[in-house]
Amino acid sequence: LSLWVSRAMQDGVHLSGEIIPQKATRFAELFKIPPDERLALSGGWLESFKKRNGLKEFKRHGEAASVNLNDTGLFWAMVPDRGLMDRKLAGVKGKKDRLTYAFTANADGSEKLPPFIIGKAKRPRAFKKKSGEELGFYYRNNSTAWMTAVLYQEWILKWDRELFEEDRKVVLLQDNFSGHIVPDGLTNIVVINFSPNLTSHVQPCDQGIIRTFKAHYRRLFMQRALDHYDAGVTPSAIYDIDILEAMRIAALAWDAVKSLAIRNCWVKSGILPSSLTSPPDTASTNKDPATDLLSEAEKGLSAVLDGMQDRGVLQKANRIDIEDLLNDPGEQILIDLTTDEEIRDAVLAHRENEQEMEINGGDDGCEGFVDVPPTRREALAAASTIQKFIKHKDDDFSRRLESLLVSFGMNTLSDESRSLVDTPITRYFT
Repeated sequence: LSLWVSRAMQDGVHLSGEIIPQKATRFAELFKIPPDERLALSGGWLESFKKRNGLKEFKRHGEAASVNLNDTGLFWAMVPDRGLMDRKLAGVKGKKDRLTYAFTANADGSEKLPPFIIGKAKRPRAFKKKSGEELGFYYRNNSTAWMTAVLYQEWILKWDRELFEEDRKVVLLQDNFSGHIVPDGLTNIVVINFSPNLTSHVQPCDQGIIRTFKAHYRRLFMQRALDHYDAGVTPSAIYDIDILEAMRIAALAWDAVKSLAIRNCWVKSGILPSSLTSPPDTASTNKDPATDLLSEAEKGLSAVLDGMQDRGVLQKANRIDIEDLLNDPGEQILIDLTTDEEIRDAVLAHRENEQEMEINGGDDGCEGFVDVPPTRREALAAASTIQKFIKHKDDDFSRRLESLLVSFGMNTLSDESRSLVDTPITRYFT
């Protein structure tokens, strides 16, 4: 029912007090719940449901600008090879391995919040039974990997508490997406929703911030595949990746979005007062600074794709265009369930995934691929090989890397010693 509400709000449907209980009855019928086991759809139930799902009028405050929030989908296993995509789509479903990312950054680019990430599995297999927080991510899940009012309100209330403790106040600019329903009780965040017909024109994230992030992500993902190919991995497996490594690559990509790029995108949006925008350099008066930095990120991606093509990993005829890699229509869809039956099927599929997770230790929706970590012995052997490779190099980077590898070896051996000490002696007699 919550998914249907999100879809209805996205479509601009007026949700009256009569239609919600009617739809609840409809879903009870679709799920074949016996009449005597169904919820009593009383007025109290309706009020509780509305409160849980944030069903109230959007709040609009003030005119100042401080921080911008925007969501996007990310097909994290998307390959650049159209032929491979066509052959593998039904099986590996690389293009359909999707996360939702919500990015928040202030006007001068000096503060970028860690991305809010939404997936399908609560603890994907690649997480090794750890939570997203334990791995360093703000990660939540639902059956569709979409932003919902419940998830959004949990996030913004947490951020509001942090700002209160820091004695800071911000103005948050966001689109009027149905998942962005402002909860009551905010003390240090003032929220302004863009008008629907203005969002794509004035939202700073839509002026190049998200596209720059995706250019960096695709570049890092393709470079990883190229490195695997150069290391002798078979071409059919060079793109294999699990959700955790994809999230770590995405973290690097977000870090690679420069403060200057963010600031320029805010300026390009035209929503900042003139007193907060610096005059352009005379040498670049005819250039768009935001476009320049985005172009730089796209050139990096193009260079990696050229390298794949030069090595024969990627055929020119099958090479997917930069525009398609960075602006896939499916990544822009935040809610695409069109019928009650599709919503039911999504919920049932999610329940099955959760059951598999309990049995198998997790599921990341990627046909079971999880990158198995090397053993300590294998890791130490790899470090030794790198040390031999850089031993006769005289540059500063090689010396720093050599020092890091020595520290890595010592820490790894120390971890192994502690593991042996901590192992109960009874283990060897069972």
